[in-house]
Amino acid sequence: MLEAVLKSPGVPTQAEFHEVIATRADRWYSACLRITRDEGLAEDAVQDALLNAWNKRHQFDRGARLDTWIHRIAINAALQILRRKKPQSWEPLEHEIADDAARPEDAHSAEELGEQLADALCQLSDIERVCFVLKHLEQWRLKEIAEELGTNVGTIKQALFRALKKLRVSMASLRSEQ
Repeated sequence: MLEAVLKSPGVPTQAEFHEVIATRADRWYSACLRITRDEGLAEDAVQDALLNAWNKRHQFDRGARLDTWIHRIAINAALQILRRKKPQSWEPLEHEIADDAARPEDAHSAEELGEQLADALCQLSDIERVCFVLKHLEQWRLKEIAEELGTNVGTIKQALFRALKKLRVSMASLRSEQ
């Protein structure tokens, strides 16, 4: 496992960036893809994030993890792209995200769950989907989401409540299968 807490003082080196990119780029892309729902936009977000991270590497706090810092920049880049683009509708997720399930039946179950979640996420409004992804998949705090989206925590809570209610209905068949 990559030890992303950097040891030397000062700004991250090019070698450190290359090492983190080689091991974490897929994770950043997956997160951006869940937010943008578009492969090209997700690629653009990651590229923007890497460029921004490199240009602002002198602002990196050595007490933090480089991969986490870049991940946060990538999420912000994806949100920024959405703000600029303002798409009218969302396309279903067609890109498969790598799964590390050990057993074939686990992989199949995870794939089924992923497909059902992708379909269910398409039924959410933009704010509901972004709030759900940031809170439950990216583990952001409510206050962080509110600040990033330029709104208050109450609005985020309402969007999450509506998203979870819709997802429970959309994915109710999973409960009956258990």
